[in-house]
Amino acid sequence: MRSTVALPIILSLSWCTVVACGDDGGDKAGNASGSDQRGEVICTDESFTKLTLFSDDPNPAEVINDKQSEGFLTEIDVTGGGMSPTLPYVYLKFQEDGLEPVMINDEDAFESTDWDIAARRFVLRLNSGVSGPGQIKAARTAPKTEFDEVTAVPEALEFRAEAYFTESCDFINDSSGIGSPGTALASFWSYEACVAMTHNVYIISVDRPKARHVKLEVMSYYFPDRQKVCDETGMVPSPSGAGHLQIRWAFVD
Repeated sequence: MRSTVALPIILSLSWCTVVACGDDGGDKAGNASGSDQRGEVICTDESFTKLTLFSDDPNPAEVINDKQSEGFLTEIDVTGGGMSPTLPYVYLKFQEDGLEPVMINDEDAFESTDWDIAARRFVLRLNSGVSGPGQIKAARTAPKTEFDEVTAVPEALEFRAEAYFTESCDFINDSSGIGSPGTALASFWSYEACVAMTHNVYIISVDRPKARHVKLEVMSYYFPDRQKVCDETGMVPSPSGAGHLQIRWAFVD
């Protein structure tokens, strides 16, 4: 059993403009390979240090799925115990009835293909590459793509597995300069004086119970009314509700 690493993490103050860091894991089709196939996860010791991971009990955070006319608006408590996290990531999988929590801790997640996406504070990770043994990959659609306009997987997308470590386990950050990982979904927000939503729309390839794709847009990091003020003025009222993530998503095939 690993010991818990409790290094402080500060809220990333970054434009986070990259789609994904590194060239490993890219493909044009984004086809999932099946949940019974496991990839080799490297750099797990380095992940514990750089991502502040925990081998304690799973994160019991609340997850609320609100059925929409298309898909779901899912609210996730990603506070993780505060700006210096004391809890593991929240692990989830895309299901027909919403984003379902998977009750595992950070250490167990490196051995599990039962989760698709993990969330804590401003970091979203997929189960692939250096993040997990799964085959979950993501691609960002063209700038200014509207969520409602995506009715099928767009052509010419490049899907990527998580590659925020090199093969020699050198850490690749999100260009913020404070040590947050350059994940495949890192560009869902930007920063001036508060965490503003970019409203980038992503396509995520999943493999449960068959190969499918999800379209996804992160709607808010703060309470929704506070997020609107942040997006429009660059300032966020207090209390901000930081760490109450809202994700809009739907299957597209």
